Amino acid sequence: MSFYAVDSKRQSMRSTGIVNEVKEWEEKDGRRRPSETQARDEATGMPLWQVEVVFKQSSFGRESMATALVEVGCPHRPVTGEFTPVEFVGLTVEARVNKAGGLSEMWRAERLVDEGKPAANSGQKAA
Repeated sequence: MSFYAVDSKRQSMRSTGIVNEVKEWEEKDGRRRPSETQARDEATGMPLWQVEVVFKQSSFGRESMATALVEVGCPHRPVTGEFTPVEFVGLTVEARVNKAGGLSEMWRAERLVDEGKPAANSGQKAA
């Protein structure tokens, strides 16, 4: 397993607006599956969330868009706008070889820069 730090100011990412709970895994009937319990960060104890993002990548001179799920701890469900820029603190990616022999990535971050809070004026009606 290899971990790499990613500067989210240089690697531009946009949120898709999709945020889901990370579920703890459990063994049942000899099989491993997600439980109904939300996972918590081992270091901070905060609930874990997956923030879906899109970003541009380049491979062998060919550019394309990629999606990723960034796991982040936050005391509340992060609120991100659809296709709005998103920035993370302590963003890392772990490259792994999966069972099929291909590469997979696991993205993690300490937190969102704006903590995933709605903008100060969102939800307020104009006078």
